[in-house]
Amino acid sequence: MAFLKKTTTPEPFRVPSLAEASTEYAGLIAKRAELLAQQSTLTAERRDLEQKIADAPAPAMRPGVAALLGETSDSTTGLRARLAEVQKLGADITAALEIVRQRLAVARGAASKTICAMARPEYGRRVAAICDALQALAAARAAYDDLRFEFDTQDVSWGSLVPMSPNFLGDARDGHIQRYLSEAKGAGYYVD
Repeated sequence: MAFLKKTTTPEPFRVPSLAEASTEYAGLIAKRAELLAQQSTLTAERRDLEQKIADAPAPAMRPGVAALLGETSDSTTGLRARLAEVQKLGADITAALEIVRQRLAVARGAASKTICAMARPEYGRRVAAICDALQALAAARAAYDDLRFEFDTQDVSWGSLVPMSPNFLGDARDGHIQRYLSEAKGAGYYVD
């Protein structure tokens, strides 16, 4: 009885998010979300206060006269004070969001470097796989070209075969395949 060998497929590589790669980046994203939520709440409150102020009746007398009489002349004084506070806090949140945006740009670069360092072996493996396939393609093209040249050498009219020249690959001696292989070798991802 033969034993069946259980094969396991490698777990597919997953590129982590910037937040997974950097706690600093994750913290900045959380802070941005918090500030945006506060900004949204303040915007709603500001609109509500502005509407209440617009809907309030005009004062019957100047505030000084009302104070002498012991009456209130302006029912919007408290609303206007709160509106000023909300507007100042809104400006502060906008400034804080800009600082967070700038810090995110810096943190993104650092987190990206971390991810790239971690992914380099997998990236290299995939570039090498493309290079191997391109090498096989180059060999197939060379075999095709040999047959085509043999037809021409023997003066065979081979148009009925429907010539399928792979011109999209560029020149057979210095085309797209060779350039890609050269770049991959130059980057250190492929050695043939």
